[in-house]
Amino acid sequence: MSKVALTRVARTAVVWIAVINSIAFAQNCKLSGAAEWNPSIRSVLADCSFELPSPDRLLRLNVSTSGVMSLRKGTEPQKEWLGPKLEPPAMVSWSPRSDAFFVNDGEGSGMSSVFRLFRVNGPKVLEDDSIERAAVSLYRHRTKCSTSSADPNVWGFGWRANGNSILLLVQATVNEPCGPPDAFIGLVVQTSDGKIMETLSEAQMKGRFGSQLPPSFFSK
Repeated sequence: MSKVALTRVARTAVVWIAVINSIAFAQNCKLSGAAEWNPSIRSVLADCSFELPSPDRLLRLNVSTSGVMSLRKGTEPQKEWLGPKLEPPAMVSWSPRSDAFFVNDGEGSGMSSVFRLFRVNGPKVLEDDSIERAAVSLYRHRTKCSTSSADPNVWGFGWRANGNSILLLVQATVNEPCGPPDAFIGLVVQTSDGKIMETLSEAQMKGRFGSQLPPSFFSK
């Protein structure tokens, strides 16, 4: 493999290598809930329970040892909502307004990520895949990748302070990548309807959001 190819693979690996490392320490469940790329994102480890209170402290998001998500109100023991399963390693993050949370689902390996948004409306929690679909569609269109290539990974890495927008990183997969192996873009997406407000290059991502992502991600 050429030096350039190795560099591309190394840069691609940086995004999920921290999650892979989490697997090695999964037996130490004290690490479950630790900050990931920045303090707003928390890790979910395989075979470890996890709980994350909402910013307003009125709700508690729980992930069981088997990966089942649930929501509780305050200190109440009963479940307000029993949701679908995750396949850790994963990352979760609450909206600053406590009305939604997102999950970067590692699908059991950490080598991929599916962005999953959950909207909270009282006791009802609805999963909305429109942002994941819009990000994948835009990336495939811009990259002009083949129809046989894999969909890119979509990672949420933060929110605007008012919770009106979600910050995404969209990157080619390691295997059967959609476009160059190291290709990625950033997106600013409107939370309310999933509308893509901004598309950011690597340089723009580094300048505006570099502090919210692993520094090694931008190394050549």
